[in-house]
Amino acid sequence: MEQYCLRAAAVGVLAFSLCGLVTAQTSDYAPKLLLNPQRLRRLQRDRDRQTVRWLNFEDRVQSAADSPERGFELALYFAVTRDEKRGREAAEWALAHRCDRRQVALILDWCGDLMAEGERQQLTRTACDVKSGGEIEGIRDDFFSRVSGTGNAAPDRWKNLLSLLEAGDFADARSLYAACEYLSAVRLTQHVDLREEAPEFFSSLPLEFLLSLKPENAEHPDWMMHIAALALVSLDPNLPDGQYLQGWAMEPRQMIRKGPGVAYEFLWADPYLPAIAYQNLDPWVYDPAGRLFARTTWDADACWINISPGHYDQNNCPMQAGAPLRIDQYRGKNENWDMHRAQYGSLTMVNMVRPCVDIPRKNNNETIILWHIKPLQHLVISAAKPQIAAEADAAGMWRVPRNVEGKVCEDTRHVPQAP
Repeated sequence: MEQYCLRAAAVGVLAFSLCGLVTAQTSDYAPKLLLNPQRLRRLQRDRDRQTVRWLNFEDRVQSAADSPERGFELALYFAVTRDEKRGREAAEWALAHRCDRRQVALILDWCGDLMAEGERQQLTRTACDVKSGGEIEGIRDDFFSRVSGTGNAAPDRWKNLLSLLEAGDFADARSLYAACEYLSAVRLTQHVDLREEAPEFFSSLPLEFLLSLKPENAEHPDWMMHIAALALVSLDPNLPDGQYLQGWAMEPRQMIRKGPGVAYEFLWADPYLPAIAYQNLDPWVYDPAGRLFARTTWDADACWINISPGHYDQNNCPMQAGAPLRIDQYRGKNENWDMHRAQYGSLTMVNMVRPCVDIPRKNNNETIILWHIKPLQHLVISAAKPQIAAEADAAGMWRVPRNVEGKVCEDTRHVPQAP
């Protein structure tokens, strides 16, 4: 466009003025959902450079007319290229699928200028009782619909969404992805970052999500896991744990080349963001809310543990035998592992199969967690003078303070209340 305008300027002032008008119209294009100006410029650069992700996406648009994500794909193509033919196809798709609220909202936002007022009214006034997906997806869809219909909307169900995430729904890739779209849209429309209301949770979320993946999923994720990771990274590219997640999500072997994930990867995958090899991150994370994710290695046959309130899952771990399980600082094939270590060190898990257990002697930079306790059970450390009282978390775990040694027993004077 710039080269064309320069050539037109040599012909005459009128032609140059017309070019300026076209450029201004292009620059005035300002979607309110997902496509902030920086992201839109990056996508347009990808098209100019004919990157692999752009070529994969373009092939998808040209060859997958029956895609269940057809409306989203056509609208995204129009947003990047301003190809009115594709934009009208997106509008027609929306009119034929009025109750696909998310895709219709994106089409209204990205292609709305191509629609007649009557078409817009048909889409914004259609009453749909059809609900698909989980509760977080519904919250996202409601917000998208209000933004595309009125131009603005308050995030009035944010507390519900946050509670669902904190209760463990972030481990479901579709729920996490929907939450990322919601947070991105709120930030773009309301100019507020809702993550600031729960900074500790969101700072550890990239690490918890990555470690929550079962070994086979970490090695071969489905496309939604991959996309959820990319969208989560985009919320705060400078977050240290997010850079590990970026390193995992941007591995070349994970690039999506076919299927509905192609358009999403084109939208979210940003190779310019900082990344750190995920093999260097801590192999376990404990959240006092009652969540533990741990793995011995990044191999497909690794010992992997997931404990949360009302939930226990593991792969290849000898935890049922009652013997302590140790998660060491995983070195793998990285000679510089110790240089990149973060804060957690080694983990020893002790199964509290009896009312009292002895706390193993701790080494430097080692954490001990008792598990298999009744949720919220009161505990006493009998060797301490005076006795130290403690309480298990909502999942039945207790992180042993570094200065505590001796025997830990259930306090039978206190009956735990149901969490």
